[in-house]
Amino acid sequence: MAHTVDHLSPCRISITATVDAARTAAERERITAAIARTAVIDGFRRGKAPRALVERRYATTIQEDLEDALLRLVWNEVVATNALRPAGPFEVKEARLEPEGSFHVTGEAEVFPRLEVEPLSGFTPPPFDINPTAEEVAAQLEKLRGQQAAWEPADDQPASDGLLVEAEIFGEFPDGGGEPFHSEGTLFQVGEGEVHPEIEAAVRGHRAGEEVTAEKVLGEEAGAARAGARIAYRIVIKGVRRKRLPDLDDGFAASLGVQGGMEALTAEIRRAVTAEKVRERRRVWQSALVAHLTGGRTVDLPPALVKEETVREVRRFARTLAERGVDLERAPIEWPRVEMEMRRMVEERLRRELVLDAAAERLGISVDDAELDRELQRQATAMGIPFAEFKGNLAKQGGLDEIRAILRREKVLRAALPETEAASDLPEGG
Repeated sequence: MAHTVDHLSPCRISITATVDAARTAAERERITAAIARTAVIDGFRRGKAPRALVERRYATTIQEDLEDALLRLVWNEVVATNALRPAGPFEVKEARLEPEGSFHVTGEAEVFPRLEVEPLSGFTPPPFDINPTAEEVAAQLEKLRGQQAAWEPADDQPASDGLLVEAEIFGEFPDGGGEPFHSEGTLFQVGEGEVHPEIEAAVRGHRAGEEVTAEKVLGEEAGAARAGARIAYRIVIKGVRRKRLPDLDDGFAASLGVQGGMEALTAEIRRAVTAEKVRERRRVWQSALVAHLTGGRTVDLPPALVKEETVREVRRFARTLAERGVDLERAPIEWPRVEMEMRRMVEERLRRELVLDAAAERLGISVDDAELDRELQRQATAMGIPFAEFKGNLAKQGGLDEIRAILRREKVLRAALPETEAASDLPEGG
């Protein structure tokens, strides 16, 4: 098969290919024979109709199947011959059978870029102290205390930082650009950034039963279509509550199920803070390693893949909120801002994976079947699922390659970072 590949950008290629007449004819023969073996035509037993009749009756099916098969053949051969790593499907621009019997196709595709990474030698993880400070432990104690607090009516007090406000919010777009909306039971703690700053500012200093107004002009984060739109709010303060914090004593520790009083609770918090700092150190060291491996060079990403992954993350976020009982239609969620943050996270993850994969190639790192099976056994045991069933399900879903890739990246991290910091990123269940 003759073909040419042109790089339109680091992540996009153009393909022109021709399958010669002999190979095209052989593929047509294979497809026609397969159809003839199962063809059902009146007057003949299954698979016994004359070949010429089968070709006439199933001409359209044969033609469609032939084109699909030739497109797969072209794509697979182009990928294999040029050592490409596809990031999306083959987008066919033109496909035709020539009069002399050959097959000609042109198209484009997104691919992952080829990366040249720096050697691991010379990389030193930046200093990172994992020992909890007294302030960090105290902050976690206060957080726990706040989570166990009771809210009591404080309708005699004006809304201020730390107080919980229950409000009914009406909103409209005076200049157009959106539909009116209404949220009947909005709860937010003043000073915590749980609602728009304009709403917080409007309720400050006001008591239960009062009605206030606010206005917000949407910024660029709302998207080009709504940027600059004005929202007018009418806010009815239905109630104000104050937080009553429990005392930090042995009884508080017992209420959390901790035996041994405040001393034991403080020790548990220190362990939890240490564990979180170890995870944060790992993230910092991974970022430093990626920066070292790229040598400061920009890593291009396939735009369509980034968009697809971003949409998936936004939907996952929305599903999580809905499962928590959040009304997605009424909640004051700035979806363009959420999308921007999810896109940033997706780009960071994809770049990290690309760089670690390139480092694995440079180091000649691979994961054999025995290593893969050990990880699958670990996950299957943790989930209480038979190994064969777990592996079979992953194979059907195409998940085995992803777990193998994660294990391979972990080997790179173990080669670059202290052994104790290379804990697996593998999620339970893959």
